[in-house]
Amino acid sequence: MDDLKFSPHARDEMADDQIPETAVYHIVSDADEEFEQDNGRTAYTGVWEDRAITAVVEDDGRTVVTVWEWKRESRRRRRRRR
Repeated sequence: MDDLKFSPHARDEMADDQIPETAVYHIVSDADEEFEQDNGRTAYTGVWEDRAITAVVEDDGRTVVTVWEWKRESRRRRRRRR
């Protein structure tokens, strides 16, 4: 995989979820699933160190626009936090 560029939004999301660049490179280069979106972007989903992560890359194939970790939370926990 060539060098990736990270948008400011992607960097913010990576910091919030503590996702290192290494994880994003792994997901993009060896994704379990790839979904091409109508806007030309591609979403890559995979597992890195037991964490399910999705990275969305622009149609240029290099610019990561957003990244997130799939976290499972029960509805009960969400209600208590409100």
